[in-house]
This record gives sequence, C-alpha cells and structure tokens, in this order.
Amino acid sequence: MKTIKNKVVRLVLSISLASILLLGVASSFEIWRIRENTTDGLKGLNDQATMDATDALRTQKKEELQAMAENKSSLADTSLNLILNQTNLVAMAAREVYSNQGFYTHGQPDSELPVNAYDFSCNYPPETLGTFSYHLRAPRSLMDSASIVEEDGTIIKARLDETRLTDGMRRELYLARYLENALGGIRNFDNGDGTYSGIGATYFCLDSSGIDVLADTLTTSMVEYDARESSWYKEAAKLKDGEVYWSHPIQDGSGRGVALICSMPVYVDGKLVGVAGSGGLIENIQEMVQSTSIGESGYAFLLNTSSMNVIANANPDEDSEINRFRDNLLDAGNEELTAVMEKIREGESGITQVTLDGKESYLAYSPLTTTSWVVVTVIGLNDASIVTHINDLQENISAITQQTIEDINVKIRLMAGLFVVIALVITVVIIFLSNKFARRLTQPIYTLTEGAGQISGGNLDYRIEVEADDETALLGEAFNHMTDSLKDYIKNLSRITAEKERIGTELDIAKNIQASMLPCIFPAFPDRTEFDIYATMDPAKEVGGDFYDFFMVDERHLAIVVADVSGKGVPAALFMVIGKTLIKDHTKPERDLGDVFTEVNELLCESNSEGLFITAFEGVLDLVTGELRFVNAGHEIPYICKGNEYEPYKLRAGFVLAGMEGMRYRCGSMQLEPGDKLFQYTDGVTEATNQEKELYGMDRLREILCRNVDAKPQKLLESVKEDIDAFVGEALQFDDITMLCLEYKERMKVEE
Repeated sequence: MKTIKNKVVRLVLSISLASILLLGVASSFEIWRIRENTTDGLKGLNDQATMDATDALRTQKKEELQAMAENKSSLADTSLNLILNQTNLVAMAAREVYSNQGFYTHGQPDSELPVNAYDFSCNYPPETLGTFSYHLRAPRSLMDSASIVEEDGTIIKARLDETRLTDGMRRELYLARYLENALGGIRNFDNGDGTYSGIGATYFCLDSSGIDVLADTLTTSMVEYDARESSWYKEAAKLKDGEVYWSHPIQDGSGRGVALICSMPVYVDGKLVGVAGSGGLIENIQEMVQSTSIGESGYAFLLNTSSMNVIANANPDEDSEINRFRDNLLDAGNEELTAVMEKIREGESGITQVTLDGKESYLAYSPLTTTSWVVVTVIGLNDASIVTHINDLQENISAITQQTIEDINVKIRLMAGLFVVIALVITVVIIFLSNKFARRLTQPIYTLTEGAGQISGGNLDYRIEVEADDETALLGEAFNHMTDSLKDYIKNLSRITAEKERIGTELDIAKNIQASMLPCIFPAFPDRTEFDIYATMDPAKEVGGDFYDFFMVDERHLAIVVADVSGKGVPAALFMVIGKTLIKDHTKPERDLGDVFTEVNELLCESNSEGLFITAFEGVLDLVTGELRFVNAGHEIPYICKGNEYEPYKLRAGFVLAGMEGMRYRCGSMQLEPGDKLFQYTDGVTEATNQEKELYGMDRLREILCRNVDAKPQKLLESVKEDIDAFVGEALQFDDITMLCLEYKERMKVEE
C-alpha cells in the first residue's frame, strides 16, 4: 500500500533537489569569491584554533593540577583514617565495656574487685624497650608514696594506693583490662622491622581517676602521667558523643618524629567515662607532599588552616613567598594569595590563578576530610611543560592550514564544473515529479478537512468518504468511528450523571436523617446541675455506623450509650438505627443492664441477614449515689478522671451484639464522686492513621486527655479531635470517630 509518508518523502526530496539546483546556479557566480573568503577564513581559523588549543592545554594542566591536589589529599586522608579508625575501635570497646559493667564484673561488689595487680614500673628488660605493649600510667596523687622510686626527677617505679580509689574508680580501673584487645589492635600496623606505619600509640584515659590505659612503645618514662591535663583530653572532653578532636602536629613523646593525636569522648548514659585517643606519625604525609613534582617548576605544599602555617613544602627555594611566610601565609601581604587562603579556610576546593613570587601561577587546593589540613599544588602559567606544547601546537596548526588552502584551490575548480552539469539535469527531473505528485497528494487531505469541519460544527451524522488507497482512507474511517463513539458517550454520560445526582441526593437525606437521630442539642439538660455531658460523631463516609445516645431513664438515672457498627455506609447506618432503638427501648429503671444487652442481642440476631455486628458500651449513672452500672459488648474501655489525670478503666468486655445467639452479658459497676469524669469513644479514635501508617493509639489519647484534665466535656472533645486531626494530617479518614464525655458534678438531692 502506498503511504503518505512515501509521498511526503518524495515531495521533500524534490524540493530539496530543486533548492540545491538553485543554490548551485547561484554558487557558480560566487565560487571564486568564496575561494577568497575561505582562504581568509582559514587563516583566521588558524589563529582561533591556536588560541583554543592554548586554552585547552592550560585547562588540561589545571585539571591535572586539581586532580593531583585531590589525589594527595585522598592519600593523606587514608593515612589519617588509620588513626581515626583505631580511635573509633577503642571508643566502641570502652562504650561496650562500661555500658555492661555488671556483665564484666560478674556481679562482684566494687569494694571486692581486685586492682592490686597494677604495679607501675619502668624496669623493662632491655630487649622489650622500643616495642609495643599494653601498660598503665597514673597521676602521682593515686600512687603509694612509700613505693615511689625516682631517677633524675622521673618516677620509674610505683604501686597503686588502693585506699585513694573510690568504689567507682576501682570498678572503672578493673574494667579497663578488658580494653587490652582493642588497644592492642595497634600491632596490626607493625612493619616487623622495629618501625610502625600510621599509628604511634593508642590511649583510653578514665575521667574519674585520670589513670591512662595505653598501648605504646615501651620507654623508661611511662609511669607518672595525668592525661586529663593534656590538650587532647581537655578538648575532646568538651565534645558531644561521636565528635572527634585532632591535635596540632606535635613531637611524638617517644622521640619518633612529628605526630598527630586523634581523640573522642566516651559517654555512657549521658556521663563522660573517659576519652579514647590514638597518636600517629605524619612523616609519610610530609614525605608524600615534599616529593611531589609538577612540570618543570610546579610543587605542592601542606597547609594547616587552623593557623595558616605550612606543614610541608616541596619547593626548595627558601626565598619563595610560601617558605618565607610558612608560619602564617596571611602575613605575606599578597592580596590574591590572601583571598585564596580565605576560600581554603572556609573548606572550599578548587583552582585559582594568582600572582606568586611575581609570576602568574595556577594554585589548586583540596581539603582533607579528617583534619583542617589542605593539600595545595602550584604551577606557573609559563612553565616549560605548558609553553613547549603550545609552541609545537602552533607550528602544526599553521602547516595544516597552509596545506588545506592549497587543496581547496584544486578541488573548487573541479567541483564547479561538475556541479553545474548535475544541477541542470536534476532540476528538470524535480520539476516534472513535483507537478505530478502535488495533485495526487492534496485531494484526500481536502476531503478530510471538509469532514473535520462538519464534525467540529456539531454534525455527528456526517460521514467522510475518502477515495484513496493509503492512510488517508484509514483516517477517514477513524473519523467516522470517532463520531459514533462520541454519540454513544454523550448518551451514557447523560444517564450516569442523572443517576449520580439521584444517589447523591439520597445520601444527603440519609446523612441528615442519621444526624437528627443522635442527640445534637447542647446543653442537653440545661436544667440539671448534677452533670454535664457532650458527644460528637464524625462519619468516615456520607453516613456512618457509629452512634451515641444519652437519655434520662427516670428522674435520678442517666443512661449513656456509645457503639460501633461493623461496616460503613447505608447498611451500617440502618443497622445502627435498629441497635440504638432496641437499646433505648429495653433500658428501664432498676433493670439489669446485662439482661438488656442479652435481649437486644437476641433481637438483632433474628434480623441480621447482612452478617453485621455491634460493639457497644452502656452505662446508667445514679445521680444520687454516684454509682455507675455498665455493660460492655466488645467495645473499647473508657477513661475515668479521678483527681488530676485520666486512667483507662480495666473492665471485662463481653461478646459483640448480633454476633452469636444465646450470648449472656454481665453488668458491672463503679463509683463516681462529684468532679469525676468518664470519657468513652469508638475505635476510630485510637486507630486513626497518618500518612506514615502510624496509629494514634491509646498512649496519645491518654496524653491529650491528661493535658486537658480540667476542661469541660465540650472543650475536652474539641481538644481531642484537634489533636487527632493534627496527627492524621492529609491522610484520609477510614473510620467513624465518635466520642462522649460525662462529668458528674454534684449529687442529686432527694427530698425526704
């Protein structure tokens, strides 16, 4: 089957070829002028390409510079993360031990925990000096004065004075031995040749006593020490749980070189137990920076942003600005450099062009994630690694441009003659084809256009007849099918709309009837001072299955009913009417409420073809004595307010009404005093659900009731409903919400 697509393609091709022919004819007269313009353009392109290539090379070098800064920063972070991970390991171990003290002390009293095994001594065998081991340090205040041995003012041996330990200190010191494995994790970094990578020492200092538990290289001066006086302890103790403190670079206490200390507090039940820390050498980081080589003159340096001092620099020129002001680069007086330092101090990463040592340079910077350090890489704009490539590129582009101009001159002459001949032949063919296909293509479209106008004007009986053998014929049939479907749709829409309006009207009437059957005028008993009562019912659909009722059984007895019918909509509402009427009709003075529900259950079971059931609570209050007799058929338990809070009243619930024939119900009673309140509700309150599928629940209900313990019944119910609405938010209401509150205000006076 021939298609419109083919026709359109042919027509477009014909127009395109005709355009090419016309363009070729015009081009014949302009071809030599184009040649001149092309030559000039190529020369300009040569200059532009040189500039673009230069910019590209500089951009590439900037990216390499930035990548190198980020790579060095990442390598430095890797080294520091060893220290951080070891600190975390000790902190987690301490938190585990001191959070489960009873388990690790095996239930022994603090006073009986053995600690006399801790003997502080530096009399280590010569072969052990310089190796890692687990040992303790302590303040002089906890040492037995008689046991102290000093050499040159340094304590080399002492014993712990147990009498100076509180029970808490004794327990914490006893538990510290369980940290040996975590502290001993440092051995994982032993290189096997007497040297160690990354980690220098690991500590845990107890806050109560100042005793320091550590794994470190053994020296002869490791007895007296109060870590609580050190900056790594003081600063970490100010932090919140999980936060980390990094010290400034310091000389390692064992003389191994420049080191950092990472420390973090350990809290148990909100109380500071101690501080975990690890110290590590940073010589590998300094060596990595100082060995960096970039191009012919580029270099890298490591900056501490907290004091803006240079930690390591690969530039050997002592007269450079970086080396002359290495203690604080902000003192260099270089405004451009100062602006970059401010960005670095704010934690940014990037690359900037600055004047450094009188030369234009690129300066890239990348901060470490573990500390306040930054790796900075520098290279001059005129570095030989950049300039040499630019010069070579300029020469290559110039040679290519000149050769291209010569090739164009030859090809233009050949193409000019050939193009003229081809264009003449194609022009004749295109003109013939265009005239032939234009007539055949447009006629079906005219027919469809006329039919579309008739249909859009409202003539749905109009039929489109297209005489063609392509898609236009299918389109005409589709138009005819559309008009038939549209007529059917309009007819069905009118019928459905009328039906919906009828149902909506009936539901509105049903809703009004249902509302009128529930007590809705408040105050309900304005002439009664013995009590105050208020109730509400918010249906989930147009008509609901919940209901409440209250009425005077006689002059001294007030009955209240709160119930929930299974199901929703009209069936539940009709069953509600039956249940409400039966309960009220069978409630009589002095009649046992259990018998009332037993008889109502039998009557409901007889006419329950839909299999519905009712959960119900009924109570009858004696206004003279305050006795409340009640019966519960599978309903929620009420809340009773006595004094300053609401509490759920535990009662035994019977089976639901209309659930099974032959069920018997028992009546219970409670005593209310003047000022007491009763709050009863349906499960639509506690099972109200928010958008996160969380239930409102009895705990939230009790909380809002207690917050409004002094509120009158109406105000109380309004506050509960507002709290439910705030909890539910935009979620849909799936169940009826019914609440009733009764306040027993005073006893009824009986004339004798």
